[in-house]
Amino acid sequence: MGINPTLQRSVRRFNAGNSLLKRAIIRLGYYLFIVFPPPLRRVLAAAFIEVVLFVKKVTGVERQDGLTAQNEVGTLSFWGVPTVDVARFTVTVDGAVENPRLFRYDDLLALSSTERLIRMDCVGGFRNNTMMRGVLLSDVLAIVQPTTDARRAVFHCADGYVEASPLADLEAARATLVYSTNQASEDRLGYPLRLAIPGKYGYKWPKWIQRIEIVTHHRLGYWPQRGLPDRAEVGDRW
Repeated sequence: MGINPTLQRSVRRFNAGNSLLKRAIIRLGYYLFIVFPPPLRRVLAAAFIEVVLFVKKVTGVERQDGLTAQNEVGTLSFWGVPTVDVARFTVTVDGAVENPRLFRYDDLLALSSTERLIRMDCVGGFRNNTMMRGVLLSDVLAIVQPTTDARRAVFHCADGYVEASPLADLEAARATLVYSTNQASEDRLGYPLRLAIPGKYGYKWPKWIQRIEIVTHHRLGYWPQRGLPDRAEVGDRW
């Protein structure tokens, strides 16, 4: 069972765009969601995820395993797409580390790179299968040496977005700091630096990263603070 291929392509290209209509729909959904108290938001988020998982099955999204065309790579940018000057770009890694470090873009390119096919499922329903090239986060952390009591990494982004994940989850998923997708570098996909965590929902994949703060305590990111699952493994309702 599935939907018309032409309609599928149209939906994928809508998800890949950054139109005012798309952003208006995202913001409307956010404001309708945020008016509810936090306990009810969790219930609504779980119900929404359940519906999306069902829709993905009946529309064929769950069976999309081929490489996603570059012009159909879905992305969401609630606050719009910032333009980052690569010549001035830096990412600071600090907090609970022995050797705080500021990396320039060329510093990241000089590190050993990895390229692999990575799947990303958005909590909103679309899926990307893309070849991503970047640096393993574990290689960067090996340079800065997190302290023995370090627990989570908090990612601060150029558009104001903040997300956090346990270091153990990042290590297990071979999380990657990505600087190209399908051999292309596009602002809309998080260039010059975004995170990829296979198996986690897309809101755990922050884009336009400027700082990685290592912390010793539990800290929630933007969407988990508002009711979405913090663990965020694809399929999680809580």
